[in-house]
Amino acid sequence: MANEITITLAMERRHATNLSDTHTFPSLRKQYNQTGVGQDDRKHSIGTTEESITLTDVTTNGFVLLHNLDTTNYVQWGFATGVYGGRMKAGETAGPFRLEPGATLYLKANTAACRVRVIAYED
Repeated sequence: MANEITITLAMERRHATNLSDTHTFPSLRKQYNQTGVGQDDRKHSIGTTEESITLTDVTTNGFVLLHNLDTTNYVQWGFATGVYGGRMKAGETAGPFRLEPGATLYLKANTAACRVRVIAYED
């Protein structure tokens, strides 16, 4: 088989008072082959103490998508203990991005535990 994973991405910014100040990244649709068949789609309860995410049924890291399901708090994420390069405000997503083989994903909620959906597809 081929093209088992499809990612569609678009982004646009419109200035509220100056409509001529608009920036658009046109819709991009890309398909990827998946060598393995593993996938992991779970909702984790992320506390205010750093937690590492274990991807079950995924032998080789591939694409990951994070979704903060909380309605008020943000979640920090990164790839090393205590080093967070990303933040998802309430309701926001991070990714999809390709997770380096062997890398560990770390998450930490701001002021209260948050539910975060983590979707991972094996490469």
